[in-house]
Amino acid sequence: MSINITTNSTGSRGFRVLFDKLTRYCLSEIAVPAILAMLIIGFVGVANELRERREPLNQFLDYISGWEMARLVLYFSPTLVAYLIPVAFMMGILLAFGRLAQNNEITAMKAAGIPLKRLVLPVVIVGALLSVLTFFLQDRVQPQAIARANKLIFEELPQRVTLDVLPVGVMKEFGGVRVYFNDRDPATKLLRDIVVIQEQSGRNTIYRAETAQFVNASEDGGEAKLVLRKCRVVRPLPGGDKTDQTSEEVTVSLAPSLPLRGAARHKALTVPELIQEEKRATESYKHAGNKRNAAENLRTIRTEISDRITLPLACLAVSLAAAPLAVRAPRSGRSYSFAIGIALLGGYYLLRILLEAKSVHPLEDYIVRGLVPNIALCLVGLWALWRVDRV
Repeated sequence: MSINITTNSTGSRGFRVLFDKLTRYCLSEIAVPAILAMLIIGFVGVANELRERREPLNQFLDYISGWEMARLVLYFSPTLVAYLIPVAFMMGILLAFGRLAQNNEITAMKAAGIPLKRLVLPVVIVGALLSVLTFFLQDRVQPQAIARANKLIFEELPQRVTLDVLPVGVMKEFGGVRVYFNDRDPATKLLRDIVVIQEQSGRNTIYRAETAQFVNASEDGGEAKLVLRKCRVVRPLPGGDKTDQTSEEVTVSLAPSLPLRGAARHKALTVPELIQEEKRATESYKHAGNKRNAAENLRTIRTEISDRITLPLACLAVSLAAAPLAVRAPRSGRSYSFAIGIALLGGYYLLRILLEAKSVHPLEDYIVRGLVPNIALCLVGLWALWRVDRV
């Protein structure tokens, strides 16, 4: 595309029209590589989200349809926007301005008297708008999407699965209990030499049975359960004592879904809901007997709140830093852009890693730590913007 860069004395109207066309041209040049980068990085990101949930999903691979896998991809996409949009937008900026430099278009614009700030400012404004969009997607769309993904993984799929999917001779978690059996009859689906460990109030009740039969909720019209025959039951009592009983038949109820872990549950909450969750976790931490687990839960919640607030600002930060640096690219624009991109991204995420809180700190401390990389990029960008039109 070529733009007729001419000026005349007909007034400021023609000048504004020229700038409007120029702005649209530059943003369209940025949009194409940014969208391509978003698709590529998004594919890798969604694959990583699925990999992180491989433990529950591996049990259900034979029960997941192509449509349900597509739903999971769709549901996990909003969780990536805080990382995906800044990186893709920055790559679009660097590649677009690098190409313009290679084709001498930036040189022609400067020769026509157009200041480089005029090319940079619309990009920064779009970066600010993308920050607002990212915050909205994270706080409104992501919780709904993750809630639906969690419902599919932790509720719908487990209801279709029986103990047939569990391997023989290996202790596995199923329906809220841990199950081990030494043999399984393929015809009758009878389990032999079975051990079930059920946690209740921090204590484990142990069931040892000669045989067991799994009864699905759909078969019985009620809850899923294990019917244990010729069963020995060892139950803990307060004070460290135990009871040891033998019964001809014992029924163990199974949970209708897999337990929803902290990280999966927290991502399905909005920022106001997370703040309320943080207050409850703080009280639990103060009175917890197991400080280690309570501290980890509190740290996870506060980190999630900090990420929701600070990560969307990365769109503004990277556009403010990348645009004035990229617009001054030499004719070897692509090599220069690649180096700038590595430096900005590497510096940003290195700061996030170095400043990540490893122990319990006040919530304000987590937020300040998350803001520091954004502030650093903004300072670099303001310095580059101040010098962008200097020779």
